[in-house]
Amino acid sequence: MKPWPWRRRSTPQGTLACAIDGDTLAWVQAEGPPGRPGRVLAAGLEPLAANSSQGSWRSRPAGALIAVVPLHASQLLQVEAPPVPPEELRAAARWRIKDLVDGALDDYTIDVMPVGSGPARAARALFVAAARNAEVRRVVEWAEAAGRPLNAVDVAETTQRNLQTAAAAAEGLRGRATAALLRHGAQCLLTLCVDGELHDTRRLAAELLDEAGAGAGTGPSPLLDDPGAPLPPDWDYVDYGALPEAGAAAPSSERLLAELQRSFDVWERSHPQLPLAALWLGTGAGDPALCAALAPALGLRVLPLNPPALLPGLEEAAPGAELQTRLLPLLGALLRDDSPSL
Repeated sequence: MKPWPWRRRSTPQGTLACAIDGDTLAWVQAEGPPGRPGRVLAAGLEPLAANSSQGSWRSRPAGALIAVVPLHASQLLQVEAPPVPPEELRAAARWRIKDLVDGALDDYTIDVMPVGSGPARAARALFVAAARNAEVRRVVEWAEAAGRPLNAVDVAETTQRNLQTAAAAAEGLRGRATAALLRHGAQCLLTLCVDGELHDTRRLAAELLDEAGAGAGTGPSPLLDDPGAPLPPDWDYVDYGALPEAGAAAPSSERLLAELQRSFDVWERSHPQLPLAALWLGTGAGDPALCAALAPALGLRVLPLNPPALLPGLEEAAPGAELQTRLLPLLGALLRDDSPSL
């Protein structure tokens, strides 16, 4: 796995991952260096406005500090790699995305990373991460006020990749293509990875999860009461799973299923030699029921993400599925591999 090169070298005693979203500071502290975390020691959410919070961090054990930019404050764009030397790639990539970012290009800090690796690597494709300067500045200023040097700034897509890779390894699927759908506030993020490398991402409205979760919690699967029954006649998966016409009544999970199938169809067409082996859900307490609802309709192994199984001590430090879901991007940051990048 390749991290973003927004980092400083260090020899940390432990790792602290944090994110500032609105007026809330989310944080997780663990033993060990990034990429090899030991036990999770503490975690929480606290108001950023509390002046005492910064001072309290000065008395905590030193170690690496990784900040994660919230999903809504960054974009991850896939573009054709500019034909320039590696040392000029970042500057050239800025011009590739100048018409793709929301707002002015000068309002963003950017970095680059190849799309995938090995046989599945997209030819001359490049990920460009664009994080809003204002959001990066907020966390840098917080770190300075707290007396903790900032080692890295990461984005949600790559921290989710780290969690997905760890989950795949735990299931014996490290070399297989897998997907993960995690909630990030008002959005959810779908990532497709192979052997620790990110290949594709897509953002969806979290309301799709809420609709599907409401239906999955009661009675038989709202997707297919009979898993062997034919799919609804107005769905055409070959043409990306068309949604029912506007105004038509649709079961609560059909919109989510159609959007997932749309992405999976594109993947299978582009990588027929790498069929998807599993989909992980990290959306909250209703994940087991939603997995049971989605699996027969997708024809895919669908599993609830189990962060405490990946990070010992998490259940004690952050009890409850709701808090753990809020902290998922930070848990992925703890798993960040800081080996040399581009």
